[in-house]
Amino acid sequence: MGSDTPLGTSVEYEVIKYKSGSAEPAKVQVATEVPFTIMVNETEVVTLMCTPENLEELCYGFLFTSGIIESRDDVVSYLCDESRWMAQVTIEEMPDLSMLSKRLYTSGCGKGVMYSSLVEITSRHPLKTAFKVDKDALIELMRWLQKSSDLFKKSGGVHSAALSENGKTPKIAIDDVGRHNAVDKAIGDGLIRGVDFSQCVLVCSGRTSADMLHKARRSGIPVTISRGAPTHQTILLAREMGVTVVGFARGGGFTIYTHPGRIVF
Repeated sequence: MGSDTPLGTSVEYEVIKYKSGSAEPAKVQVATEVPFTIMVNETEVVTLMCTPENLEELCYGFLFTSGIIESRDDVVSYLCDESRWMAQVTIEEMPDLSMLSKRLYTSGCGKGVMYSSLVEITSRHPLKTAFKVDKDALIELMRWLQKSSDLFKKSGGVHSAALSENGKTPKIAIDDVGRHNAVDKAIGDGLIRGVDFSQCVLVCSGRTSADMLHKARRSGIPVTISRGAPTHQTILLAREMGVTVVGFARGGGFTIYTHPGRIVF
């Protein structure tokens, strides 16, 4: 692949496949990742290893779930230089950067990042909403997500996330090599489109970790559902944050770990 060729979401590699006692040469698609740096008012905030698509959504989602912006309107301008994988963001008022010094490197793929001061804030204010979603809608959402990612079908190397408004089929599913990035991209997409997060379900392919729960609560999303199981820390935090965590969504069933009253049977 030449240097002038745009980097896609996957590249082809020659490999050796072993199966049923036989080793044979083969060609496979492998998910790509790049170091994406976000600059805010000429200050470097973070560099994320991510899939090189939906970068604007990733930028908005990360800045929002990290507490650097409160809404889309806080962003004056966004420019992305894909030759350097760098976003230049201008906002009206720069936040206190001292909060960025207290980072929790989470269990998310590629070292997810949470800012501990924001975790404390979201834990102190439980989410209160009358939102409810039908059990059958949750099952269909998970089935839809599993079928939605062409990149996963090609490479098997990405996570997917999507926002369902009122239990309906999402507008889009977004992929990334990191599950926390996929969540930020989905939330960023919702932020850009002006979605009412209080009426949403966050649908994820990977397990629900504490950083993903934080992102949901920060956005005001009352229900999360994933194919995997949550960690014990996720359950403890979800109880305090007022978020309904649904996991092990597969085979026409699921497990509700916290706040089951939002699920209609």
